[in-house]
Amino acid sequence: MVDLRAELVGRMVADGEAVVAFVGSAEEYRGAFTGSTGVPWPYCLLEWVPEETAPASVRRVLEVVRENTARLRQLIAQYGVWPGRSLVGEDGADAAWLILQHCGSGVPTIGTPENLAFQRSCLPLLEHAVRAGEAHPRHLAHIADNLHERFGEPPEYAVLASAYSVVDGRPVFTGAADLPEIDRRRTAIGLAPLSEDVRRRMLGAELWPGGGERVEPRGPGN
Repeated sequence: MVDLRAELVGRMVADGEAVVAFVGSAEEYRGAFTGSTGVPWPYCLLEWVPEETAPASVRRVLEVVRENTARLRQLIAQYGVWPGRSLVGEDGADAAWLILQHCGSGVPTIGTPENLAFQRSCLPLLEHAVRAGEAHPRHLAHIADNLHERFGEPPEYAVLASAYSVVDGRPVFTGAADLPEIDRRRTAIGLAPLSEDVRRRMLGAELWPGGGERVEPRGPGN
């Protein structure tokens, strides 16, 4: 499925280019933005009202995320499985994850109730893909933890940088966290213990699912 892989990677590239252009031009519109959302700068610009009067870079991000999300919905409906390594290759699987992760953004114009529901519906597919070696464990963990964060719930896997800070080499969570249970869940899907994440985070090492060194096993036959 070379064409499908190329399409997903192309969509991931378009997403990245749109975000870079948006962030790079944000300061030009600080004075013109009159919204009062709780979204941090510069992402609050994505809440520009009315949307049709927003800067082109803002509208482009919204357009790309919406188009990518709609296309991912189509692919899952068509194939009935998560687009994993066998179907779209390693980078295609990363791209599918990024599209799903971005549609659950904390920016309300993107992380709509419909998009969050779509994210949730993909969790069983992602879990099956991880167990079959078709997706990286962090793909599942990021989507699950993103949903918990959106609804103010404790993380399952504690893979998001926002889940905790590191103090004296130990993770300090802002809310309740059952560390033994987090490690049990991580082990169940092939993730390294939280202590390894903390160690690598202190070293400034990459841990995100779409790049950097892959520190977990890929699964059977991979």
